[in-house]
Amino acid sequence: MYFIRYQPLKEQLKARTFSDREAVPYLILYAGMAAFVYLIPSTEKFNLWDWIGGGLSVSMAVGGVIYAYIQNGGKQGFDLIQKYVVIGWVVVVRCILVFIPIGIALYFLGEVMGVMTDETGWFDFSVMAAFEAVFYQRIGRHIKDTR
Repeated sequence: MYFIRYQPLKEQLKARTFSDREAVPYLILYAGMAAFVYLIPSTEKFNLWDWIGGGLSVSMAVGGVIYAYIQNGGKQGFDLIQKYVVIGWVVVVRCILVFIPIGIALYFLGEVMGVMTDETGWFDFSVMAAFEAVFYQRIGRHIKDTR
């Protein structure tokens, strides 16, 4: 795995000798680092639930890529990153269209039940964890259909 040097990596990609198996660690690290951004405190009210949610987001991102790799056929699979990006884009759009109304309804319900606070709490954590789990499950499921 290369961390700084481009040239050997570019040569392998150009020669099409870079396998999905070799690319999976890059995708895992990319997804994990993208989710890691969530751990950067954005307000002074950053609390334990924010840390737990951030850690879970990183874990789900890494687990989601591994799940997609398995659903793609593992070592015998092909074009994982291409499928992940293309199918992932459609899943993102569809999830946004579904999750926003559901999220609004859930947060309204949370407000009525009195579980909403100015800080992240168990309710926020649970809603986001459920949404993330569905998101990664859908990507893996649709990638499986391409085998």
